[in-house]
Amino acid sequence: MTEERTIIRLMEPEDISIAISWAGQEGWNPGIHDGACFFSCDPQGFWIAEVDGEPVAILSTVRYSPQMVFLGLYLVRPDCRGMGVGGVMWRQGMAALTGCTVGLNATLSCEPHYKKQGFDTAHRVIRYRGKAGGVLQSDPYLLPLTDIPFDRVVAFDATFFYGKREAFLASWITRPGVVALGLLQDGHLAGYGVLRQAWDGFRIGPLFAVNPAHAHRLYFALKAYGGEGPIYMDIPDVNPNALSLAEEFAMEPVEETVRMYRGTPPMLPFSGIYGLTSLELG
Repeated sequence: MTEERTIIRLMEPEDISIAISWAGQEGWNPGIHDGACFFSCDPQGFWIAEVDGEPVAILSTVRYSPQMVFLGLYLVRPDCRGMGVGGVMWRQGMAALTGCTVGLNATLSCEPHYKKQGFDTAHRVIRYRGKAGGVLQSDPYLLPLTDIPFDRVVAFDATFFYGKREAFLASWITRPGVVALGLLQDGHLAGYGVLRQAWDGFRIGPLFAVNPAHAHRLYFALKAYGGEGPIYMDIPDVNPNALSLAEEFAMEPVEETVRMYRGTPPMLPFSGIYGLTSLELG
């Protein structure tokens, strides 16, 4: 397989299902409705490589601002690995990101490779698995997120992220089967969490809260909607309160990745980040 035979183009909306399917087959356990949400982040940031008209590799480079890009969904079809197409895709994708800070999540085995590409490790991300279920308790301050003015949701989310992501959130919190809850304190949004059905069980992400007690209330409520589960949540190891929450609910670590950046890493308030949105989008 040569570079001359490889065509790289922007994904069309129907192509995103290929990316989600490949991610599922790779064991990444995406949400079953993640495709449309991912694509809404940045339709110009999803790439597919074809050889002789067949899809062979994918890559996403979602731009959250002129200075901040998150790279994900970097996959080569298993039967095409080792043939050079991944390198073609990588070089073309990275060439367009000069001058930007680029973030990604890498498996531990790939960490040395990305370091050679100029990425530095910021922290580790541990995927925890827990049991679903529980009894929903009446809580007048815990509301469906769609009952809270959307501009307030966007502003709160941006506090814990790289910037505002209106289009993504509008899709993320309204997908079929999604449970999105907000927690109010003194009339202000003080935390929110989203549970969605995944290939295996359910995933919570994000889970943002201004203090551990709020995070506890949100997690307890969300897991009650998880049916027979299991529940998965990706926790940054730089938030000790998030790790304590996982221990308190008897969650077990099942996978570990590393968050890496090329360029100046963003300053995120990890004390309020209990569960990441997704490994593919940051």
